[in-house]
Amino acid sequence: MQQNCVANLACLPGLDFTSFFLPQNDLHIYDFDPLGMVGPYNCSGSTTISSMPAGTADKQERRSNDERKKRRLASNRESARRSRVRKQRRLDDLSSQVAELLDTNQRLLIELNHMIARHARIVRENAKLREEAADFQKRLNEMEVASSLEELLYV
Repeated sequence: MQQNCVANLACLPGLDFTSFFLPQNDLHIYDFDPLGMVGPYNCSGSTTISSMPAGTADKQERRSNDERKKRRLASNRESARRSRVRKQRRLDDLSSQVAELLDTNQRLLIELNHMIARHARIVRENAKLREEAADFQKRLNEMEVASSLEELLYV
């Protein structure tokens, strides 16, 4: 029963009874681990022996976590920067492609207008040639009729 009381007293927040049970000449090498407690007033009874003074492990862990966080943030910033650079490069590529396509479109429109004009000239020429062909056919038919009449008259 007396042991339970001592164990419970050792687990009270703010009290460090480890010095009662440890040699007094090397106190700095022993570290009581308050995180080893099971509940607020219940203790697993474990004390840890460490080569660092009390709190140094927590500081190192915090420093390590801070360094990891800084590295992660730096990595994220660099990744975001690379992403922005890729995005800008893609945007520049697309912009130059748009400019090239607009130039090509303009050139094709000019060429199309030339072709439309040429087509119209050819259609007019074709209509004129058909008209001439019809005139020649008519004259030929008239000549054939005249020739037939002459043959009838001289026979």
